[in-house]
Amino acid sequence: MQAQHQAQVQAQPASDSDVIRVLTSRRSVKSVVAPGPSRDQIELALEAAVRAPDHAALRVWRFAMIEQPDIVELGERAIEAVAKAGRPMAPEKQVKTREWLKGVPLLVAMAYQIHHDNPKVPELEQTLSMGAAVMNFQNAMHAMGYASFWSTGLGTFTEEVPTMLGFDTLDYRFVGFLAVGTPAFTPTPATRTPGKSILTRWTAPKA
Repeated sequence: MQAQHQAQVQAQPASDSDVIRVLTSRRSVKSVVAPGPSRDQIELALEAAVRAPDHAALRVWRFAMIEQPDIVELGERAIEAVAKAGRPMAPEKQVKTREWLKGVPLLVAMAYQIHHDNPKVPELEQTLSMGAAVMNFQNAMHAMGYASFWSTGLGTFTEEVPTMLGFDTLDYRFVGFLAVGTPAFTPTPATRTPGKSILTRWTAPKA
């Protein structure tokens, strides 16, 4: 089944309209199941990620791949970590989190390396670059037939979870996880604000 799915989502040359259709049809899908992407597909999505805007070529982006059964183990450690941090997860939330993570075939932990020594690139720009890299990764997965969900739960804002994953909080800013896989159901189109509603026009004031 994995091979069949991969055959269906092989990257093909796309017309401009195909690209726009991919970009405007993406939506977050939390319920993802196996099969997940292959290593080649993950690497292809990472190639998209590193095309993000990158002032001064700092290459701040970092991704860590987690698969089963380690995803389930990570969930247990995250539940413990948020409890230690004084923000315990409610019992019913723990049950839902465990059930969700059992089905996720790929979890991607994400962080960016903070560069304090480049006055031309403030941390805000580094944050924006990381966000653009994550979006490129998500769009690439969507184009290949997979869905993703960006979660800032699972102990994202603790010190223990990022450090456990290799992202020391003195050197890295952890931005959460992507759950990636095949949609468990056919996603319905998301309700979006019309793009033109966020546009204004500036004109120079007349002297």
